[in-house]
Amino acid sequence: MPQSEHHAAVSQLLAENVHGLVLYARQWDAANAEDLVQEAFLRLLTESPFPDSPRAWLFRVVRNLAIDHARREKYRTRYKSIGSWFEPNTNDDANHIDLTEALEQLPPDVREIIISKVWGNLNFREIAELTGRPISSVHYDYWQGIRQLRVLFGERDEG
Repeated sequence: MPQSEHHAAVSQLLAENVHGLVLYARQWDAANAEDLVQEAFLRLLTESPFPDSPRAWLFRVVRNLAIDHARREKYRTRYKSIGSWFEPNTNDDANHIDLTEALEQLPPDVREIIISKVWGNLNFREIAELTGRPISSVHYDYWQGIRQLRVLFGERDEG
């Protein structure tokens, strides 16, 4: 891919995916999520050859960067909490608070799948590759997580 096409593709990916990637990174490292996403995009600019599935590649790199950074931070400050992966809400939007609390109640692997699917727009195959899990497990955990969220929001469980 010529350099100008490479840069244009990265610019488009940035515009379409930055918010989902930042939210995804906050699961592990809320304070540095934007920096981790920026690092992933910088790596994509120099990646050769350009990945076949650049969006999935970005999610994998953000995941690895966030996990590595969180591990290093945990090691440095054993007794300090990494913090909430959702930014605090400053506009008294009750739905945002409810969603944050509901997502935090899910198991981390289920939360990762839901965020990847809903906010990251990854398909189940891409999520399976990202997490290193069978696609059937990813699909099952996604629907179980959605079911849990519905219950937490007071909707009837349809079953």
